[in-house]
Amino acid sequence: MAELRKIAALACALLLAACGSGAAAPDRKDPAAVARAFVEAFNAKDLQRMLPLNDAVNIEAIAAALTGGPGSPAYEAIFDPYIVERLAAEGGKVEGPRYDGKDAIMKVAASERGDVYTIVLAKGEDDEWAIVAHTMMGRAQFEALPDTPQD
Repeated sequence: MAELRKIAALACALLLAACGSGAAAPDRKDPAAVARAFVEAFNAKDLQRMLPLNDAVNIEAIAAALTGGPGSPAYEAIFDPYIVERLAAEGGKVEGPRYDGKDAIMKVAASERGDVYTIVLAKGEDDEWAIVAHTMMGRAQFEALPDTPQD
């Protein structure tokens, strides 16, 4: 029964995302466009716009936040106050891509200590990019990543 509710919530969230908020869909063949769309949606706290930019694992977390709404643990986990502050301070600036193998790494924020908050994107079989992870790394580590994909 819990699994059925989870599937129903995910289906509802996907339907809401498909209805959209009127924002133009990013070019999913460009990891930078996907990252910029994510940051814009994140800064607006627009979970519906964030949903289709993510892989299946992240979609479940966003669907749970949509279902729970503001104040729910799932919502608060996505909109951690420190990350909200850092992304807002950057004003939507996105750097990259850099690559870790075939994954595209986009810098979307920086900490006061010089660490960078990054979005990791993977290209699917349809050649479209989706967000697969959010990570912190040192600025030097990010800058040392190659700017072309590695096989």
